[in-house]
Amino acid sequence: SVYDPEKWDTAGPETATPWLHPPTWTPDQGWGVFSGKWRTTGALTGGWGGLRDRLAKHGVQWITAYFGQFAANPAGGERQGISWKGDLSTGLYLDLERLVNWKRGYVVASFTFVNPGSSLSPDFIGNQFPVQLDTGDKDGSARLVHLAFGQQLFDNKAELVMGRMITGEDFATLRLACTSINQGICGNPIAASQSISFPTYPSAVWGARLKVKPGTNWYVQAGSYMVYEDFRDPDDHGFNFSIPSGAGPLTIAEFGYIVGKFTGAPGLPGRYKVGGYYDDERLTELKTDQDARGTWGLYIMGEQMLYSENSGYTEGLSVWGALSYAPEDRNIITFMAAGGLSYQGAIPGRSDDILAFNFAYGHYSGDLRQFERNNDETAQHGETVLELNYRLQVAPWLYLIPDVQVVINPDGRHDISDALVLGFGAGTVL
Repeated sequence: SVYDPEKWDTAGPETATPWLHPPTWTPDQGWGVFSGKWRTTGALTGGWGGLRDRLAKHGVQWITAYFGQFAANPAGGERQGISWKGDLSTGLYLDLERLVNWKRGYVVASFTFVNPGSSLSPDFIGNQFPVQLDTGDKDGSARLVHLAFGQQLFDNKAELVMGRMITGEDFATLRLACTSINQGICGNPIAASQSISFPTYPSAVWGARLKVKPGTNWYVQAGSYMVYEDFRDPDDHGFNFSIPSGAGPLTIAEFGYIVGKFTGAPGLPGRYKVGGYYDDERLTELKTDQDARGTWGLYIMGEQMLYSENSGYTEGLSVWGALSYAPEDRNIITFMAAGGLSYQGAIPGRSDDILAFNFAYGHYSGDLRQFERNNDETAQHGETVLELNYRLQVAPWLYLIPDVQVVINPDGRHDISDALVLGFGAGTVL
């Protein structure tokens, strides 16, 4: 599936996942690889003999995708181990204009199924930035992810979305950051995602977001999400719709500036974002280990193509970077820096493949260190992750990513040895 900017580009294809933006399918009357079209079909099962296209014309679109990640640490960490974590996601998108003549409205619902098993970072390495998918579901789980209503407004210059949503899919996210398998980098490479109840995939909460995009080169958006400490609990399977004691609104705003091809004009494409948030949930004062309420943070990030091999800007060298800050009193990570370089089409004849190098550094709170020293615990300072991988686009519906990571000073502790991580990711659209 691809985005249809002519119809739906209020927000633009700026989120980490496609679920809150409708896909457009190339008409396909076959059954994908089962019709001998394995190199051209956009999905393993193709167009279901034309049924997928007929449903889309009536406003019903359904995507199912699987991705899995294998990781092993042959050296370093708390102990050696191997892990496979996989995620089967299915999403239903309803175009209300086609279904019931509700102009510019849509409904989206999605579910995910995560296989049981250990995850390398919490169970073997003991580090901060997960080196592979880590939802906390060691026993496996099925979870409701999205259940939201969206409405385009003012001649497609604004969009309001409300329901069960994920903050990190719309705020503080960059497409190029997800050339990384590391989950501290892919998605939301900011301090908030490591320190507070900042909703990231696949854990949704009640929320609402308004985005205004008057022209093609800038936007402003704001959202509020009801967050609490245990919102990721796998036992409720995403169906805990209550608001527990200690919950509070996470309010966030972002300004974005867009250049080049992303605006519809010629030029090297790029996106730049600056944002801030205030979290009013019940937290812990790190220096005293007492309950407290409220914290805030700021971030700035961007991605920019530096060199293109063609006029369509589909192949070439790109860079991205992100900086964020949060106060030391109630945030485990107070400063985070992340970035990377990627080259699409680095090997002649492989125009869809991507060679990528990414890194992340997180600096731990001084208040946390003081508490640890006062209690004769090992003080945490900073953790660094370096990653190199190559995304091999085997077919439009299938990819494979061999991956190498080095975790330096895991969990910011000098008593855990640096870890070497070898692995790969694989994914398919069904």
